Amino acid sequence: MRRLRERKFPENYPHKIYKEAKFRFFDTQTKHHIAIAKMEYANKLRNLSISYDKIEGNVEIITIHPISDEDIKSRIKSKRWQKK
Repeated sequence: MRRLRERKFPENYPHKIYKEAKFRFFDTQTKHHIAIAKMEYANKLRNLSISYDKIEGNVEIITIHPISDEDIKSRIKSKRWQKK
């Protein structure tokens, strides 16, 4: 995953976020699933988000990035993200 290397995330982070997510959503705009967990990144505890698809029982990670509380709230309020 290119973003994993570009943003210097540990390689196990996408799997950990998927397994330990405190929040899960479906993005009605991109049609991807979203998982969010608080983890250490850049020496701070942050919300980290992965976008992923479920294909024939397998999980395919699309991207990983930090996300602010404000962005999460905005996407829920606009109904872009639907709780799972």
